[in-house]
Amino acid sequence: MRTHRIRVSIAISCFCLLWIGGFTSLPPRELLGIAPRDEGYYKSDVIKCKDGSKKFTKQQLNDEFCDCPDGTDEPGTSACPEGEFYCRNAGHIPRTIFSSRVNDGVCDCCDGSDEYDGYANCPNTCWEAGKAAREKLKKRIATHQDGLAIRKQKVEKAKQAFAEDEAELLKLKNEEKILKRLVEKLREHKERIEKAEEEERLRKEMEEKKQREAERESTEQNKPSEESPQYQSEGTQDAPMEMNSQKQVADNHGESITSAHGSDDVNNEIPSGHAADQEHISENTEGLSREELGRLVASRWTGELTEERTNEPNDANGEQEQQNQDFSDSAEEENYDSYNSDNDEDRHKFDDDDIQDVAAEEYGNHVEPDGSYDHDKDYKSEFPGSPSWLDKIKQKVQNIIQAFSFFKSPVDLSEASRVKEEYDDASSKLSKIQSRISGLSEKLKHDFGKEKDFYSFYDRCFEYEQNKYIYKVCPFKKASQVEGHSSTQLGRWENFDESYRVLQFSNGDKCWNGPDRSLKVRLRCGLKDELADVDEPSRCEYVAILSTPIICLEEKLKELQQKLEDMNKRQPSTHDEL
Repeated sequence: MRTHRIRVSIAISCFCLLWIGGFTSLPPRELLGIAPRDEGYYKSDVIKCKDGSKKFTKQQLNDEFCDCPDGTDEPGTSACPEGEFYCRNAGHIPRTIFSSRVNDGVCDCCDGSDEYDGYANCPNTCWEAGKAAREKLKKRIATHQDGLAIRKQKVEKAKQAFAEDEAELLKLKNEEKILKRLVEKLREHKERIEKAEEEERLRKEMEEKKQREAERESTEQNKPSEESPQYQSEGTQDAPMEMNSQKQVADNHGESITSAHGSDDVNNEIPSGHAADQEHISENTEGLSREELGRLVASRWTGELTEERTNEPNDANGEQEQQNQDFSDSAEEENYDSYNSDNDEDRHKFDDDDIQDVAAEEYGNHVEPDGSYDHDKDYKSEFPGSPSWLDKIKQKVQNIIQAFSFFKSPVDLSEASRVKEEYDDASSKLSKIQSRISGLSEKLKHDFGKEKDFYSFYDRCFEYEQNKYIYKVCPFKKASQVEGHSSTQLGRWENFDESYRVLQFSNGDKCWNGPDRSLKVRLRCGLKDELADVDEPSRCEYVAILSTPIICLEEKLKELQQKLEDMNKRQPSTHDEL
């Protein structure tokens, strides 16, 4: 019986010890309230206050007397009002509380370490309470592990894209230099064409003006003859008239011609054809009957005689026409010879060999980078399967050589049009290249992170719909809040903050009687790029969360793994026992 009582007493004692151990697992008193990262700070015999104001010995550590104004010597007691107490909370999440809460009768730490004087019974609930926290931490670790793999792929692509854009920018600048020279030559060539066309136009206008003046003079000279139809009509109506009347008409006609010119030198002023007709009439009137003489006079006014004479071969007229043609050709040739001589020197500048040498000189030392970026999609869309850019440049140079041959003859309108089209086409391509150069220069000047991590964010926008608003964030540009058809600018791109963990936008639209709007976008590790949780904690100051694999860093993954390990390694032994 006595042995049985002893066994029961031992069992009760053991149970009590185990029950007491379940309340708390406390570190040594001198380490109470000290965070593991600060344990090395308290190892020396003489310890400095963290604010540098004083020194104290290890015996003064947690002695319930405040020696340091900042509470460095009393991390485990409530002696210093500025002190802080660290709860280890093994199995759960550690936390820091004000030292004034130590031994105040309230269990602030789940491990009960803040109420060690025994006035409050604080069981250790960290393991059960920390179960959800541990599960959440495990999910974060898994996300970081998968995100890290995605990040590596994204960073590799970003580095490659950045290098390709740099190479493209260099290539475009070289092409711009060559194309500028080509456009300048085409422009000079076009101006020469326009000058030649203008001179030809002026020459034609002058010829047309002289022709109109000649026609006007001829009309004025023939003006008296325009009255003849009256006599002709009368002569036709009075067909039975006597030959004396017809002769009188002929006499009147002679008088009218003489009076119209007011001079006997009529043959010097009237056209040669009329003079010849008059002479022919006078030669053939003799021996004619009155009826034949009447017909002859009538034919003079109707032009039948002139027509007949025109159709007859006339060696003199042929020679005169040939002389006129020779004179016209000579004048025309003289005009173009004069123009060609002015442009002779310029034309020699575009000899075949010289232009090919220029192209060879420009491209001789130019090396295309491997895998260069397809910088001009417009060109390829316009010319599918077309030759390379260099071949097209050379072809344009050959076109210039061919086009310049027209200066040896009057302006060929089709050739001139082709040269102008080439100039317009080259100018358009130059504008596209210059626009692309400007865009790439603007893009490449930004800070994209140490490994160009955020290069893929350029030219991208992230949207999030919340209530009646749509929030739109465009890194490196701007952020806005859209409601229906109205848009409010939340800020323009400023920079990264907190070691590339925050996107900062500032100088947005001004609030009514308030500051300019601003936005801070905090980056969080996630498996895809996604904007979420937009809030306005202060007036016109917005915050948001952007999940992205780019922020899934290896050092953060190690930190989380260590945290989980710390939560698991100090599981209270009583849980296994009980």
